[in-house]
Amino acid sequence: MIDPIFIDNDSDLVRICQRWRECEAIGVDTEFERTRTYYSRPALVQIFDGEHAVLVDPLAVQNFAPLAQVLEGERPHKVMHAAEGDIEVLEQLTGVVPSPLFDTQIAAALAGHGFSLGYRKLTHLLVGIELAKDETRSDWLKRPLAEAQVAYAISDVLHLLPLYHRLRHDLAELGRRSWFDEETERLERRRRTDRDPQRAYLRVRAPGNLEPEQLCALRELAAWREHEARTRDVPRRAILDDSHLLRLASARPSDAAALAARSDLPRKVLTRYADSIVDALARARDAAAQPPPTQRPVLERRYASWLKSLKAVVREQAAALGLPEPVLAQSRTLEAMVQAAAENRAELPEELSGWRRSIVGEPLMATLEALARES
Repeated sequence: MIDPIFIDNDSDLVRICQRWRECEAIGVDTEFERTRTYYSRPALVQIFDGEHAVLVDPLAVQNFAPLAQVLEGERPHKVMHAAEGDIEVLEQLTGVVPSPLFDTQIAAALAGHGFSLGYRKLTHLLVGIELAKDETRSDWLKRPLAEAQVAYAISDVLHLLPLYHRLRHDLAELGRRSWFDEETERLERRRRTDRDPQRAYLRVRAPGNLEPEQLCALRELAAWREHEARTRDVPRRAILDDSHLLRLASARPSDAAALAARSDLPRKVLTRYADSIVDALARARDAAAQPPPTQRPVLERRYASWLKSLKAVVREQAAALGLPEPVLAQSRTLEAMVQAAAENRAELPEELSGWRRSIVGEPLMATLEALARES
């Protein structure tokens, strides 16, 4: 194992960041805790520059401006695996989003190595190294860190640069580097839209199709819960869990008395949040005249054959390109396409734009048009 450099003060961080700005690429990972809070609690930042493995202690360092300059600079490339959670932690610490970003999980999928591969599996597949099992149950906020934690933290970044060089080569050989750039941009767009509290209802798994008025209620209730969880920095479930959210959206009590009469809500929720819930439901009633928010459809059985036909198109195109099928189109996208076509509003989803349009988007639309003509 490479002996790590521990950074636990501002001056040492300044010096190491000066070195990193001269690198072509650095491997980056984080450890954090998020069981009792809405926001992640940063516990460690690991960076490997090809020579030094560095562990930055966010519990000790005060000024992260030098790291912010590294993360947003054109050099180095920031190499990460399944980066979304780590991006959130780094943005909390530094105020910036790492760019340019190279996500090895996305690159591996586009290079045909597998969909949503974990870091351990990808390292074994492409680098030939079997990593030890993770330390996910560790208390990363406890100091000092145990030797096993240190070893694990280093291994999490040690192989990112070999993966980076291998996957860049693979993408170039396949002519898919532009695909990767599009996917990275799509990741950033998704991060921005996912922050919108008005989209928080999409995380709630609703059983079956809700009526438009109920769906509006769910949207407003989920937006209120999201705002409250952020303000109090507690998990969403600490405000109101999904099951209660759905019951309220379905019943839509009209006032405080109707809400108080419900026996299926925890008393502490009624005591603390009754006025906020009534206000959210009132906003939903005001918005009921607007087109209802989207929801994952539940397909009628008679359209199951249409979905099967679309999956066959994806399967054929994926096999021809040596890609995992979900990289081209995921099941929920195909289901939404069938539902839209069944309602005479067929259109190409945003997820199938860009490089996917000619490869799979247009063939899927042609298949749907043919199915509609035959029905």
